[in-house]
Order: sequence, then structure tokens, then C-alpha cells
Amino acid sequence: MTDTSGTTASLLHEVERRFRERAIDAPRVQAMALLAHALGTDRAGVLARLREPLAAPAAETFESLVARRLAHEPLQYILGRAHFLDFSVRVAPGVFIPRPETEQLVETALEAWDEAHGWAIDLCCGSGAIAVALGRARPNARILAIDRAVAARRMALRNARDHQLQDRVTVCGADLLTAVATNADALGDLGAIVCNPPYAACGDVTQPEVRDHEPALAWEAGPTGTEVYIRVIPQAAALLRPGRPLLLELGYGQEHAVRELLASDGRWDRVTIDDDFQGIPRVLTARRR
Repeated sequence: MTDTSGTTASLLHEVERRFRERAIDAPRVQAMALLAHALGTDRAGVLARLREPLAAPAAETFESLVARRLAHEPLQYILGRAHFLDFSVRVAPGVFIPRPETEQLVETALEAWDEAHGWAIDLCCGSGAIAVALGRARPNARILAIDRAVAARRMALRNARDHQLQDRVTVCGADLLTAVATNADALGDLGAIVCNPPYAACGDVTQPEVRDHEPALAWEAGPTGTEVYIRVIPQAAALLRPGRPLLLELGYGQEHAVRELLASDGRWDRVTIDDDFQGIPRVLTARRR
């Protein structure tokens, strides 16, 4: 049997153990990702070095990355990138990390939005992952990405440039749809509004990766968690033409409250809700009446 003590493999096993003790999800996958980042390689490059000792500079870099993850800094911040659908985007502290659940929002939006009816809005855009996804899928479409956080807008613009979408994705700073409402005539026809808003109630988030590291402005809505929906729904109704869709990502257990908000507004119909991959009602689509 081959002795692996002192090798890259043994170091990986030790980090995996430390991650498991701190309840870090997918400890082996995350240890591998951090080591690949420290070495400037990929998973295959790590696997090719498993029987070799890790050079001191790389070991020191790896340990510094591991320490950050043990402090529950999100893996995506450490790596500087987050995977989304079939691509990746840059992320950094101060910018919300796109989630797998939001991929369902994009897929539903692409089914609901007819680009011939006008441009789309990525509201509360964060990293710009939704805007980039829409732009990649619709080569002739225009997207307006809106966020009130300066760090998010800067990152969304960088990601649009990375994917050669800077001519079709415009990034705007605004409080929800207020800037669009005051410039609606100049902007032209609006085909869809897609929004992944803050929807956590105050005190509901206990996961340290989110609570201690991601910007609360991007995930905490207020005492009930529905505060942003309450504002977005009438704003969107004032902007969209009949038949045009509003798509909202929902928090856990919020589908009934948001349906009631749409009903009380009175300007929406054809409301549907799609489940995410865990079977949780996640994406609401409503059409302007």
C-alpha cells in the first residue's frame, strides 16, 4: 500500500476532516476547490499531484484559504466566482451570491418573455447573473439591470463586460422601479420585469455564511419578508402593458401572501407558481391585466 503521509492527498484529507467538524457542506468538494485555487489549476491538476508533497508557498496559500472558509466566509467570495446555469460570474464581499434556485427564475422568464415585445428588467440585480443569463440566451435583447447598492452595480457591469454584453445590458442605480417610472417614455417598450428581491424577514437568517458575510441589503426585506413585494407589485403594474409578465422569486412559504398582494392590487391575472428543484414554490409569474 502506498504511503500518502506528507502528500497532497493527506493534506486534502486533513482539511476535509476540519471542514466536516465545522459543518461545512460538501467538505471534500470545497477542499478540492480551494486547493485548485491555491495552485492556479483545476480539479484535474489537483488529482495529478495527489501523491506529491505540496510546496511550502502553495501550502501556505492553501491554509490561508482554508482558514477563511473555516470562518464561514462563502466559498464563492474566496474563489471570486460563482457558477450560474452554464457560466460563471464574478462575486465579492458586498455582492449577493447567485443561488441555484434563481436559475429556475431565469428559465421561467425566458419562457414568459417575448423579446419582440420589448426589453427586460433585472430588478435587484446583485451580481447581474440574471441579466447576463437573459442576454446570453437572447442575442438581440436589451436588459436593464437595477440595484441600489454601488458594489452590486459595479460587479454587474464587470460581469456584463466579461460576457461581451456591455452594449445590451445597461446597469442603473435606483430604489426599485422609481427611476424607470420617471423615464418610461424615453426607455421605450418594456417586455418583462424579473425580480429576485430581498425576502428574508428580520432575524430569520441564521446561516453564518449569509448572516455574517453577505450584504443584508440584498437578502433582508423587513419584519415580515414581504416588504419589497408590497412595493414592486404596484410599481410594475404601472409600467407593464397588458399581457406582459412580472416574475418574482419567492421565499419559503410566501406564495399565499404574494398571491394576496397581487389580488388586492387588482391589475394582475394568469398567476402561476413553479416549484424549485426541492419542490418549494419558488417562481411566481403574473401577467398585467
